Amino acid sequence: MKNEHEIITLRNGIRVVLQKTQSNVVYCGLMIGTGTANELANEQGIAHFIEHVLFKGTKKRSARDICYGLEHDGGELNAFTSRESTIVYSVVQNSQFEKALEIICDLVFNSTFPETELDKEKGVIISEINSSDCNLSEVIYDKSMQLMFKGNAIGKPILGTIKSVKSFTAKDVRTFIKRNYINKRIILSVAGNIDIDELNSLSNRYLMKYNNDQPFAQCEKINEYTPFKKEFSSDSAQAFCIISNRAYSINDSRSTGLSLLTNMLGGPIFSSLLNISLREQNGLVYDISSSYEAFTNSGVFQIYFETARKNLKKSIKLALAELENLRSRKIKNSDLDYAKNRFVGQLIIQNENYEQRMIDNAKMLLMFDEIETIDVQKSKINALKPKDLYEIANDIFVENNLSFISYS
Repeated sequence: MKNEHEIITLRNGIRVVLQKTQSNVVYCGLMIGTGTANELANEQGIAHFIEHVLFKGTKKRSARDICYGLEHDGGELNAFTSRESTIVYSVVQNSQFEKALEIICDLVFNSTFPETELDKEKGVIISEINSSDCNLSEVIYDKSMQLMFKGNAIGKPILGTIKSVKSFTAKDVRTFIKRNYINKRIILSVAGNIDIDELNSLSNRYLMKYNNDQPFAQCEKINEYTPFKKEFSSDSAQAFCIISNRAYSINDSRSTGLSLLTNMLGGPIFSSLLNISLREQNGLVYDISSSYEAFTNSGVFQIYFETARKNLKKSIKLALAELENLRSRKIKNSDLDYAKNRFVGQLIIQNENYEQRMIDNAKMLLMFDEIETIDVQKSKINALKPKDLYEIANDIFVENNLSFISYS
């Protein structure tokens, strides 16, 4: 498959990646390699807070100007925060690309953070926190992460707490930005029918004005993990459960194998092992999934499901049985080939989602200093042997090392 991306490094250290498409729509995002994991004890939730207040006014735009800046021609402007990154991005017609890029750069580099607007947005985020607290599928995930990474910022809720959000000031915001919005940790990612020379010219015009080349503070060392079992009561008719374990960091060579195993267990497919066992054969769940989230210096594997309270123990037993099956015997070559083919097919289809590709390119450039093409990812998957998955299963799926949390 043709390598369609090109990378530019500006003189100030900011990197630019273009994924060439033939679409009439262009996806453009400015990703900063900082998130929840970079927050200090008194900053819980500030990375997400900043993502919100970047839209509240710049030196030349009001919040209203920002709100309507791209919508006149059908474009969209958005942002989100994760545990290790923040991105401000847009989707517009090709003819509006320069305008979108200029607005995004204005938000990230020239926001003024007026206290009155910050106070308004605190109310919005507090409502978001309260809404999240009413959703047990979000509550259990946040609680599981807090326990999995106890004492580490990466395990704290991305939204922060009501108390922490209320405490933030414009000075706190500027302090976090100065410490974390570092040139070498900023990626401009574009997916569209844009000429590379035009992108180079525009990038220099709008990004070279920003210079923050101070050393980037590395993420804190992750504390030792102790498996836990926690049961919480709830008023829900359903029981919510997560089975989890610490897993490999994003640069670990075993991450590809664990990704494949996770997809086999509970990927977005009806034929996943967990779906067949708990739903199709036993009718215990409507939805069950497994996930593997890799970070800079750690990772987490999880199985999540909802079931009737009376079926919680049986569901856990069946889920553990699937893990034990993968630990007790090596996968047949024919079954592994089928799983590989299915996983590669999903990646190829996902690769046609240009918005996701724009985001993924930025993430890969931040994490690996290069971008893995589908061909590279495919070769890594196809190189996996039954013994590789067997060894990973016996490292991650050992029952004594698993943690359990439920709300019922």
